[in-house]
Amino acid sequence: MTRYEAVIGLEIHVQIKTDTKAFCRCNGDYNAPPNRHICPVCTGAPGALPVLSDEFVRRAVLFCLALGARVNLVSTFDRKNYFYPDMPKNYQITQFFTPIGSEGRLLVTGADGVERAIGIERIHMEEDTARSAHMGERTLLNFNRAGLPLIEVVSHPDLRSGEEAAQYFKKIYDIAVKYLGICRGNMEEGNLRCDANISIRPVGSTALNTKTEVKNVNSFAFIAKAIDHEIERQIALVEAGGAVESETRLWNPKLKRTETMRKKSGRNDYRYFNEPDLGPLRITAEFVEELRKTLPELPDAKRRRLKAYGINNEQTDLFVGYPEVGDYFINATASNTLQPSEYPIVSSLVTGEILKYEDKEHFETVPQRIPPQHTASLAHLIHTGRVTWPQAKELFAMMRETGSDPEEIVKNDPRFTAIGDDETAAIAAAVVADHPAETEKYLGGRENLLGFFVGQAMKRAKGKADPAKMSEMVKKELTNRKK
Repeated sequence: MTRYEAVIGLEIHVQIKTDTKAFCRCNGDYNAPPNRHICPVCTGAPGALPVLSDEFVRRAVLFCLALGARVNLVSTFDRKNYFYPDMPKNYQITQFFTPIGSEGRLLVTGADGVERAIGIERIHMEEDTARSAHMGERTLLNFNRAGLPLIEVVSHPDLRSGEEAAQYFKKIYDIAVKYLGICRGNMEEGNLRCDANISIRPVGSTALNTKTEVKNVNSFAFIAKAIDHEIERQIALVEAGGAVESETRLWNPKLKRTETMRKKSGRNDYRYFNEPDLGPLRITAEFVEELRKTLPELPDAKRRRLKAYGINNEQTDLFVGYPEVGDYFINATASNTLQPSEYPIVSSLVTGEILKYEDKEHFETVPQRIPPQHTASLAHLIHTGRVTWPQAKELFAMMRETGSDPEEIVKNDPRFTAIGDDETAAIAAAVVADHPAETEKYLGGRENLLGFFVGQAMKRAKGKADPAKMSEMVKKELTNRKK
């Protein structure tokens, strides 16, 4: 066991999906032809004045509530001064002194399987910069992105591993993209960007030692790998008698290592001061409570609810990670005809049949084409033995194609009549009798041949037999041959 522990904090930038930019009325579609959606405000023309987007405020407050943060009824906008061509006015409008949200938290599961709360220090609103494209000695600037609304989520240094950081980052993604729908979620385009601050200390220490910053990691897998590599690098450096330097590093996915981007010689002097062209943002408690009422069920609450349904962890993860699929499952199990023992059958139909044909990323039209109550009816037919699983697969295909209730299909189609125990036993006996060589091998100890016999019997039954019942009958017939 290592003598060191990691101390990790994340800064996550979430680009907010709105009709307009944060402080002007330019269209928020950054994928338009370069520099199509620009104006004097987002290109920094002298004398241009910002006007705050109401939609940005609403979505920022909603995000704060979803992260369990305190919404500050009075917050301020400030100027972060710097001199780069992606912001020709030479400053970025942000919230430094009083952010829109403070002291939230999200849960992650540690290596010991225990959930821990990760504190969120602040959530603040700001504007994005122009996109830079470096082409040899030239840099081209696309100001479609300049001024787009961003929310930055800054955690406390409560994370302890790359895996925990990836969980935390993924949960931020899920809430913003899949549950609230306030971010497009295209990480390759920079809709979400993550910076990780990493240091190490002896186990049991409370010191905050010199940290490095790994910039702009846009993948859950990469954030875990980059952090774990950086932890190992710092430990090796310290144990060799060296010292960790304060620097900014980048993750090189090809070489699977972090590399120096630039040294930090001192604290950046951004000369923050209140934005003189924007007064304090004042919102009311009533406004916040009205938005709270619109919050959907969030990932942790959905996971707690799904624990009562008797489904496995893999299915639970899928239903939490894709809330529309999870809602479909929950709506299907709400049928009055189902007992709790039938819920796992519904889950297997959703994950094993529906998702065989439907895209879990774009599930919104599925309930209209395959009503949840039809899936519940199919689960009930399986549970009561009126159809077998092989029949259910064929029945589902018909149900999906026609939109018909499976109960009606079964009533009118004799193919979906399951055979009884007597006929199942007769088929099992016939199959054993027809394969004397295999029977002799089975009786000689080759019990793995049971699957062969069951397969042959199910073919002869043309899918109308219950596989578990057929296996039982075949085994009974083979056992009788031993006597």
